[in-house]
Amino acid sequence: MKHILFFNDSMEMGGTEKLLVGLLNHLVTQDYAITLLLPIRSDRNILLRDLSWRVPVKYIYDDNTSHLKKKLGENLMVFFPRLFAKWRGLKAADYDQIICFKETFFARIFSKMNLPKILWIHNILYKRKYEADTPREKFSVWLNKKQIKKVQRSYDSFDKVICVSDAARNAYLSVLHNGQTPPQDISVLYNAVDLSAVTEKAKEKIEDLPQGRTNFILLTRTSPEKRTDRLINAAQRLHDEGYNFHIYIIGEGMNSREMQETVASLNLADNITLMGRTENPFPYVLQCNWSLCVSERESFSLVLLESMALKTPVITTDCGGPHDIVDGGRYGILADNSAEGVYQGMKMVLDDPTLSVKYSAGLDKAVARFDYQGWLKKVEKLLINN
Repeated sequence: MKHILFFNDSMEMGGTEKLLVGLLNHLVTQDYAITLLLPIRSDRNILLRDLSWRVPVKYIYDDNTSHLKKKLGENLMVFFPRLFAKWRGLKAADYDQIICFKETFFARIFSKMNLPKILWIHNILYKRKYEADTPREKFSVWLNKKQIKKVQRSYDSFDKVICVSDAARNAYLSVLHNGQTPPQDISVLYNAVDLSAVTEKAKEKIEDLPQGRTNFILLTRTSPEKRTDRLINAAQRLHDEGYNFHIYIIGEGMNSREMQETVASLNLADNITLMGRTENPFPYVLQCNWSLCVSERESFSLVLLESMALKTPVITTDCGGPHDIVDGGRYGILADNSAEGVYQGMKMVLDDPTLSVKYSAGLDKAVARFDYQGWLKKVEKLLINN
């Protein structure tokens, strides 16, 4: 039986993490022994509750590891990965294969392990911009640059690199290899979604959302590239122009005091509902007229695919992977990747309600391109051939 170590940086509520849970639960029913490795125990790792009992979970750091030791460990991991692995009791001899399911600083741990390795690219890599004034800040910037360079170089030690979209692959090659193709096996494997699970969850009873207006929904999380500020800006403009609409914003941190104060200060309380983390957002997606993606960068966006599976048409910025999901605008409204683009996309559907019918019509065909069972088979083939 092949023993595979899967690493991910968390099991919080997110598209990548939901995908991973489904994959691990499937693999343990096949001829695989699976171990999941996470950085630390955390109450935020809520998706562990959906993980099969047959998948043991290990942690890099013990519960009593101090913050100082973790910071020291970060540099040890980056600059001396063999020593770090020995310190944390990670032995290559315990496994037949390693899957780093998300590109991350922790990928450096596995770079010196002489095992077949696969790295999954779930994000759009980009070159960071730094600002520093004080000597301490300048040192931190210098150190961070050194760390990132070491980590990204370690990606070359992986036998296979799987990118979740053409945009993710292009960014990977551009940022790390100046647009050239390295000797590695780099391929694109679009994510997929278990549509049966999404459809079933959407049946949960909730209070009916008010009708007689256009309801939008955004499923997101707190992260700079998600650009919820674009949506707030568009909402303010549309409100001032007298449009009748409402936006439900669901996700970790989306009901923070700062967000609430922003909505209140702009007099948008009647147009925006901040719901925070919601265990099951799909009934809300089902009842809304449009699902939104307003991000600056997205490698894929499972949220869009889940919305389309529920026959809820989508509006997305042209920010990477979503371009492929909506097939360049064939299966959804593809807006310019800007605040103006978000505003224009929403204004378009408010001005023409028939667009909802138009873009709902082809969603079955759109979703069929991302067959979940086919995705599982492709992943298994990757594991066998690596």
